[in-house]
Amino acid sequence: MSVRVTERFAGAAIGVLGLVFCILARQLPQKTGFGLGPAFLPFWTGVLLLLCGVWLMIRPGERSEAQAVPGAGLRRAAAGFLILLLYALALEPLGYLLSTLGFLFGCHLFLYKVSYVRALQVAFTGGVVLFLIFRVWLRLPLPGGFLGW
Repeated sequence: MSVRVTERFAGAAIGVLGLVFCILARQLPQKTGFGLGPAFLPFWTGVLLLLCGVWLMIRPGERSEAQAVPGAGLRRAAAGFLILLLYALALEPLGYLLSTLGFLFGCHLFLYKVSYVRALQVAFTGGVVLFLIFRVWLRLPLPGGFLGW
């Protein structure tokens, strides 16, 4: 089987899995006495899986701008583990926002072939969006670090 056909099958399977998540999540309570209910995370995970599956079916086999470094499997795995470990250690002293910015920057810079500018764009956009989702929309307490926010 060609790569395109394999990716289309994988996209279809992921899309079906996402649809199943959404259907099953609708059977859970939507809200509880203190806010969002147990249906929130499975439903939105299903939506994300469904969108990823559709994307794989529509654009199979295309090369990403951020290509993995060739021939560096063990090095990439070790670097990913080290970046994740540093992220976990930095959460309390630096706070959620700064440590997430550093984590995303490190992941894109060291695990993929991207420029510093591209890594900064992804880190800043992703970090701020995640901060807004968790702190503002979901009102979850996040580590503030030395800045206090």
